[in-house]
Amino acid sequence: MAFKLNILVLFLSIGSYCYSQKTEKKPKDDTQKSPAEFVIKPTIGLGTGMLSFYGDIYDKHFQAPMVSHIGYELNVAQPINDYLQFDFYVLRGKLGANERFVSGARNLNFESQITAGGVNVMYDFGNFLKKERTASPYITLGIETFEFLSKTDLYDKYGNKYNYWSDGSIRNLSSTDALASSASIVERDYKYETDIRELNADGFGKYHENSWAIPVGIGYTFKISDHFNFKMGATMHFTFTDYIDGVTQNSVGIRAGNSKKDNFMMTSFSLHYDFFAKKKDGENAVDEPLTADDLLTMDYADSDSDGVVDLKDNCPGTPHGIPVDINGCPLDDDQDGIPNYKDEELNTPMGALVDANGVQMSDSLLLHQYNVYMDSTGAFAKVEVHDHNGKSFYSNFYQKEYMVSVGNFKKAVPAETMTKFLSVNDISSNILDDSTTMYTAGKYTTALDAEKRKQELIEQGFADAKVVFKQKGVFQDAPVFKSNVVNPTKENAVVKTKDDKESALLINKETKEKPIDNTKLENKLTKQENKITDGKENSTTTKEVATSSKTSGTVLRVQLGAFRKRLSKSVFHDINDLIEIKTEDGWYKYSTGAFKTIDEAAKHKANMILKGYQDAFITAYKNGNRVSILEAGATPMKKGEINETPDNETPTKFDKKNITFRVQVGKYKNQVPNDKLSVLTKIKDIKTDVIEDGSTRYTVGSFTDYNQAQRLKNELSKKLGLKDAFIIAFNLNEVIPIKDALESVK
Repeated sequence: MAFKLNILVLFLSIGSYCYSQKTEKKPKDDTQKSPAEFVIKPTIGLGTGMLSFYGDIYDKHFQAPMVSHIGYELNVAQPINDYLQFDFYVLRGKLGANERFVSGARNLNFESQITAGGVNVMYDFGNFLKKERTASPYITLGIETFEFLSKTDLYDKYGNKYNYWSDGSIRNLSSTDALASSASIVERDYKYETDIRELNADGFGKYHENSWAIPVGIGYTFKISDHFNFKMGATMHFTFTDYIDGVTQNSVGIRAGNSKKDNFMMTSFSLHYDFFAKKKDGENAVDEPLTADDLLTMDYADSDSDGVVDLKDNCPGTPHGIPVDINGCPLDDDQDGIPNYKDEELNTPMGALVDANGVQMSDSLLLHQYNVYMDSTGAFAKVEVHDHNGKSFYSNFYQKEYMVSVGNFKKAVPAETMTKFLSVNDISSNILDDSTTMYTAGKYTTALDAEKRKQELIEQGFADAKVVFKQKGVFQDAPVFKSNVVNPTKENAVVKTKDDKESALLINKETKEKPIDNTKLENKLTKQENKITDGKENSTTTKEVATSSKTSGTVLRVQLGAFRKRLSKSVFHDINDLIEIKTEDGWYKYSTGAFKTIDEAAKHKANMILKGYQDAFITAYKNGNRVSILEAGATPMKKGEINETPDNETPTKFDKKNITFRVQVGKYKNQVPNDKLSVLTKIKDIKTDVIEDGSTRYTVGSFTDYNQAQRLKNELSKKLGLKDAFIIAFNLNEVIPIKDALESVK
């Protein structure tokens, strides 16, 4: 009854407030502006979330949201102004807690049905933030009344009372019972059948099962559309009662709690609908008829201020200050279709074909564009294939993929050459049919882009760099392709291909020769595509590659491992950018990634470890040489985050001063199980670390002596039943094998 009266009081308060706003008297002075009328424009919202209990149950009087109960909320809101909102809401859900400790401690539980109703004021910082925003933070403060009905689970479904034994089991007889030896193990049914107030375990009598609370909340509002908003937030309900869980500071014996009131928190998300969303400015504007002055103004309007009125301007929108002709169009002296202010070549010959910048196009570039336009084989463009259902897709099998080859190796790669290759950020390794490894840089869809990359690599010291392409799984040499775009400093009127057939008709614009026969030239270029010669050993001159000092910049990679034998591709099926290099000492090294910052490399290393490559570590290359992480100019975010391992095998010796031993008592990826949580909360100075796979490791102690760690492990096993605890070793902050740690501290 009291709860219903409280709700009625809130409703009356709301009604009187709204009525007073709507019936506010107008000022007597007609010249004085009357205040804006308060109009009811409600927004309704529905939400759900987790109800978490904070009370006397649990040692730390806290319940994680992951093990909380579900609650539901109905909200009706009324805006007061641009940044304040008045809310009325009702809330319904369940609170609960289960306390489970070892022998000598209490074992309490409860579940309570909560029904609450209240009002609050929400402030969304609208007087500071811009009006057109998609997300708004908010805070709320209000008052509410709520009712609770709390019960506890004391008996199983067969009527057996729960008796908690020191070995952690639940039985139908007390451990002190004369027939305790014949006691049977029972399981909790989590059916809360006993009313806590009626049980009267502490002699409190018929206390009130309703109270008031102060809700304080924070969160974010996200605008989905003009009518819909989405909210995420958390509200702590500070109550004025300590009876929700049935335990107070006046409870008897081991049941005694603390002096604080019971509180609960609602973490929720909700969807809100605004029935009276504001319309955009001008949406209701009424078009007025144009006057004679308006029509006259339109006749002489010149919106781009070029001196030609809009009615006669054939090129409206000309940039300010650009000279125009009598039709209002920018001047084009060479009549190539590109106005002077955009033309990078003002005196192009009459009738010449130009690009978007007004520069005359060379015959070779025209041929390339023509081939792209006419292509149906995949030589210059992607092939579009249609299935019987009318759907289309692009086939990469027929598409040419251009790369720049920097060397072929059938035997081992010299050390200096290996570091030179790994200093190139877009290097790739490709195993050919004859077991030769081709190292290439970049991947391009056009020969022109590959040619540009080849020129860069030649300048960096890769004298034998050449453009190749891969089609239908086969590598071939690309025809030599040159134009004034690629190398404007050379007058390459005649170009020779690999097989010494001249493409004499490939000319640049400086030669001014006659136009070419595209059909004949296309046939000639097709004949120039020759397969790479098989059977050659290392085709790159080591001296030429290794002695150049033009390669610059830092490249960070993640090495996955080194092996005596070449591994099958299936081992690295989930690595798209794998690089394989055979070293002079007969090892096969596998690397992945190319990064400029240590943060990126560290994240990639973590991903590789999660995929199962446990020995992955970061390597750095600069100016063609292998360097340390610090020499590469990178600074690690945290101590121990970079794990750089030398090229040889991982050493088993560590600095004795850096070795410590800890006792691991658990590792969990999600919420700690209730039975484990009750035990872990009894351990002092427990340490938590989030490791690379996302789970949390719980450890105790830090010893330089292994025997001390062993004694702590035995003590935890004996006193708290942690039979699965074990010792782990650290070198600084890195976990290392126990055998290596023991070897190092000898």
